[in-house]
Amino acid sequence: MRYSPAMFWLRTILFSAPLLLVFGGSWLFEKVSALQLSHETGALVCAISEPVGYLSPLTPSIGVTGEITDLLFDPLLARDDDLNLRPHLIESWTSQTVVTIRCSSEEAAGESEARLLSGEYLDGEWKMLALDRTGSVLTVALSGLAAGLDERLVGKFDPGNLGDYQLVRIGLDHSVHDSFGAFLKGSVEKTQIRMIEYVGDREVNLFVRGDTDLFLRELSLYYESNRSLDPRIEVLGERCYTTAREMLIDLESGVRWHDGQPFTTADVVFSYTELTRPDSPLPLAASFGFVEKLQALTPLRLKVECRDVPATMMESWEKLPVLPSHLLRSLGETSALEAFFTEPIGTGPYRLASRRRDGGVELIAHEAYFGGAPLEKRIGYRRFSSLESILLALRSDTVDVIVPDERFTDWASRNPGAVMPLRCEPRIQHIVAWNLERAPFDRNPVRLALAKAVDLSEVLRDTATGFQQPVTGLFYPGIAYCDSPMQLPLHDPRGAENLLDAEGYRRNERNGMREAGDGGALTFTLAVNEANAEHRRLATALAEQWAGIGVRVGVEAVQWSELLAGRLLTRDFDAVLLSWEIPFERDRFRVWHSSEAGADGGNFSGLRNLVVDEILEKLRYEKDPAQVMVYTARLQQSIADLQPCLFVCDTGRILTVRSGGLEVIRPGGASGGGGQALAIGKSGLEGVRPWWVRRETAAAHGPGPAEPQ
Repeated sequence: MRYSPAMFWLRTILFSAPLLLVFGGSWLFEKVSALQLSHETGALVCAISEPVGYLSPLTPSIGVTGEITDLLFDPLLARDDDLNLRPHLIESWTSQTVVTIRCSSEEAAGESEARLLSGEYLDGEWKMLALDRTGSVLTVALSGLAAGLDERLVGKFDPGNLGDYQLVRIGLDHSVHDSFGAFLKGSVEKTQIRMIEYVGDREVNLFVRGDTDLFLRELSLYYESNRSLDPRIEVLGERCYTTAREMLIDLESGVRWHDGQPFTTADVVFSYTELTRPDSPLPLAASFGFVEKLQALTPLRLKVECRDVPATMMESWEKLPVLPSHLLRSLGETSALEAFFTEPIGTGPYRLASRRRDGGVELIAHEAYFGGAPLEKRIGYRRFSSLESILLALRSDTVDVIVPDERFTDWASRNPGAVMPLRCEPRIQHIVAWNLERAPFDRNPVRLALAKAVDLSEVLRDTATGFQQPVTGLFYPGIAYCDSPMQLPLHDPRGAENLLDAEGYRRNERNGMREAGDGGALTFTLAVNEANAEHRRLATALAEQWAGIGVRVGVEAVQWSELLAGRLLTRDFDAVLLSWEIPFERDRFRVWHSSEAGADGGNFSGLRNLVVDEILEKLRYEKDPAQVMVYTARLQQSIADLQPCLFVCDTGRILTVRSGGLEVIRPGGASGGGGQALAIGKSGLEGVRPWWVRRETAAAHGPGPAEPQ
């Protein structure tokens, strides 16, 4: 009896059915369910391997959690494809210098006003924004914050028209109004005060005339009896003017939170206030040291009164996360904060739709997004239970992005062309911070020897999800203000041993370890975060390398909370393996300046170097781009020479995308709209991730991107 091909397959299925049900039923159900779920949602699907955690812009997060957080929360300022700082939630900003001049009389003020209006007192490049006269007092607002602008302006006045005063300034750490009001009530010499000007809550300017010695003696005695106020009394000499430097910041109109509420200056003031207080969950007080007072003038306009005018001011606003003031009363309420970051509300191009039971999340496009809603309306971050389920979804075009594991990477290498790996720009830098206040790390040759002893080719490794590469600089790769690499010590074990010999640490012939002349062994403890497996691996690999030159290193795994509070902040360590995100900013004052080397400072190594301090201070204020590049090069070379830490490596993410499955389509208002080939540019994943679109979605929208030339 002959069977047709159709009958053969029917008989095979019927006879095999019991075995399939027993051995494969559960597998098939799982795969079909995953496939069906993908089709039902119509989402751009990302396969993830770990559950998504708290979605908080207040804590550094890498990988998928950081990626999702960036999709939910928008920054005030953003970097374009060339890494230049651009307006975002902030639409624009202007600055002005306000000079208040006390003239000798009303007539003198009137004459000076007329000369200002005629342009006689103004240099050609100066732009006068406003002029007001009240009695004998003139207030002039000039565009910009140029250093010495006030002195140059007042220097043009007829000296006979200027008031004859001594300026005395009182500053307190708390409100000055009550204490100074109490002084005035009992003062005998207060008649010498001709004008009083309060500057915010903590400072008052006094313009005095007469026997100022008696007045100053009385003022000093009063505040000496109130030492708890921690007063600062400055005699600034003959001066008839004061200067206020102000910045006006206008927010983008039409920005809405995911719950529909408008984004306003109240949200910026709330976020600034909460994140610059002493116990802030993200300590930004040092970054905003230039701010005297922040005030909301309208729902879309802020006024910043500046006590200082660094050239890096806008970098501080770039890194200030903004949170909804209408949903949070305080960032100090831990339980409320955890609840919020579990189901966060942001202003970004996507909003959180739900958390999945598998640890993933579903995102939906924020249709009210001010820059134009993303073309891809849904993104699903989902955990697949096996490699087989991911491959099934990949073959059916129902998964678009994969966070690879070792098995998937092996499969991809055996199936070239099926997927395309993407290497993001390295964002995380790993270092070993030395405690420069402890021997032997207080000696530069020892630190240099430890650096020369490390062969990075034996330490660094790529994984399925990330790559490691030697450190090339302190600054973000490709940033405009730094065009030179940092020349770090090369692997030179013989040179390392010579340096240690010269420092008196010689090999003990019996055990091979190095000892000082008094017999003390050259040994130290390297602390690591016990929860970070890669830190533990790196620390062990480094310890093995140092053992090769006779240095004994103990690796100590410590809970992160203890490592931070009990070791770093108290400076109770020999060496610590740390990771930090490489920022876009050029201001590295907090990391390396001597003033930050104390308790609670950001200079964990305790570096104190006058040359480095001078470079850091110049970097903060320099505006000439060419000179900035000179300073960044000098800073990198100084840090490389001093070796306050061992620069281990930079790491970046590796993602895998379906070949030919995605492209980039930005809204029409962003970079002109239109399609672009999928690529990771200088700004990294963050610059293009919100605008990834599946080919099928793009085809329904219009023509795809032009082929690269």
